[in-house]
Amino acid sequence: MLKWFENCQNIEEVKELYKKLCREYHPDLNESDTTETMKSINNEFEAIFRILKNRHRSEDTDTTANSRENGAETADTPAEFMTIINTLVSCEGLTIELVGRWIWLTGNTYPYKDTIKSLGFRWANAKKAWYFRNEADACKSRKKLSLDEIKNKYGCQSFATTAMPKLATV
Repeated sequence: MLKWFENCQNIEEVKELYKKLCREYHPDLNESDTTETMKSINNEFEAIFRILKNRHRSEDTDTTANSRENGAETADTPAEFMTIINTLVSCEGLTIELVGRWIWLTGNTYPYKDTIKSLGFRWANAKKAWYFRNEADACKSRKKLSLDEIKNKYGCQSFATTAMPKLATV
C-alpha cells in the first residue's frame, strides 16, 4: 500500500513528488526529527520507481533489448537520483531543474563546485549551467539550443534550495 506516491502515474511525477517531499521532510532542513519519515519516503520511492520502470520496460521491450545488447547503462536508478537530490537539497541558493531526463543546476553553484562535480555533473559553458545525465541519455543532435528552448521543448520542473535554518546558540 502506497502512502506517499499513491497518485503518481509515471517516473517524472515520482521524481517531482520526491523532490517536494525531501524539501519538506529532510532532517537537514527540519528542526523536528524526521529521520524515520524520510526513511519511509526513500523506501517507498525505491519501490514505486522500480515498479514504474519495469512497466515502461515491458511496454517497450525492443528498445530495452537493444540498449542491453549495446551495453548501455540503465537510464536512471533510484539510488543515484536520491543521492543527487539529498545532497543538493542542503546546498543554499541553487536552482534545480528537471528537464526531460536531465538535471540542470544554476544559481550560486560556485561554493558547491566540488560537490557538484563529485555527483557527476558537467559544466555547459554556453548555457552557464551544470547538467547531469546518464550516458544512455546523451544528446546526439548538434543543434545549438538555449537552456530556455530546451526547457520549452522537454518541459521543466524546478525548485530552489533555501538557506538552512539557523539553530539558536545559548
